[in-house]
Formats: sequence, C-alpha cells, structure tokens
Amino acid sequence: MSLMNILAAAQNGNYFANVAKACGISEGDAKLGLEKLCPAIATQLKAKAASDPDSFENLLDLLEEGGDSSDLDDAEAVTGGEAISDGNAVLKDIYGDSYATEISRLAPKLDEAARSQLAAIGATSVLAALAQSYSAPNTLAGSTAVPEKSSGILGTIISAVIAGAVQGAVRQLAPKRRRRRRSYTSYFGTRRKPVRRRRKKTVTLDDLFGQILGTKR
Repeated sequence: MSLMNILAAAQNGNYFANVAKACGISEGDAKLGLEKLCPAIATQLKAKAASDPDSFENLLDLLEEGGDSSDLDDAEAVTGGEAISDGNAVLKDIYGDSYATEISRLAPKLDEAARSQLAAIGATSVLAALAQSYSAPNTLAGSTAVPEKSSGILGTIISAVIAGAVQGAVRQLAPKRRRRRRSYTSYFGTRRKPVRRRRKKTVTLDDLFGQILGTKR
C-alpha cells in the first residue's frame, strides 16, 4: 500500500482531518501539504540511509525495537508535542540545516507556523507508515498471497476480500502489545552509534521503502 493510502486509511479515515485540526488549517490544505511533504520526506530518508550506513542501521533498529505502526491510529501520537519534537529531529537529521528552506519550497502556501508543524507531523507519520509496511505479515498458514491470476472486477473484489480477511485474522491472532511510544529522537538527531547485530532477515532499502514509495516490483 502506498504511503498516502496508508495515511488516508489511518484513524478510521480521519487522519487528515485530525492533522488539520492540530495545525489550525483546513483538511484540504493539510492533505495537499502532506501529499507534497510526506513522499519527499520518505525519499530523503531513503537517500540518507543509502549514503550513511549508520543511519540505515539506526533506522532498522528503530523499526525492530520500537517503531510502532499503531502510532498512526492514535491522533495524539502523531500530532502531540512529543510527535512534533520527534518530527523536527528527523527533519533536521535528514535535511541538515537547510530543512526549513526545503519545507518552505514544498508547502509554500502555508504560513510558517502551520508549515513547520505539518512537516514535523509528516515526518513522524512517514516513520509510522514505514513501521506498518515493515511489520506487515507475509505469511499466515503458509501464505497471505492473493492468487495472481484473478482478473476483472469480480477477481479484484475477491482478491480484496481475501486480503482483508487474512489481515483481519492476523490482527486477531497477533499478541496484544502494551502501548508504548518509542521516541524517534533516540535514533535521529543524535550521534548514537548503532550496534552491528545479526538481523533475523536481510533487509534492503527497497524492502523498506519500495511499497510506500511505489517503487517495489
């Protein structure tokens, strides 16, 4: 699922409305701004990870240790004070000192205060969406794959029903985790040196970003 589709589905479809309320702007302006900001932030995050092995390791650590996709379904977790602080740390880390200029270029129609807050929320949301994509189950009783040969409208509907049923079953079977929000500032905006560890699986940048950026084949 693409990044903007993930966000649109969050908080029972109220993600953009809740972000708009937090920023004091219209829902339309919030959606339009995030459509520019979020893909750009995700792309820059990927570029940073590609150019800096330590950043890539920190990102994997975040996703494996505490990156929580449930943040997306909690309005406070993506719009509250801690989320804003986290988002600003992420932006400064991936863009450097020019991040304010870049944000201004991407969302020129918003005033500075609203633009800054929206960008920080966008950065936090990108990481939460990345966590959701990263943690999406790939198998259940062998496979969650939808038959590839389904075609036409009926085939599309059947495929969607199967995929939804499988995802719902996985959510029901998955153990309930205690709600704990991981601060992203532990991984961004610091000189934290990652500990090289043996990962359970080999992960590439395309594995992480391909789905949300629509580049994975």
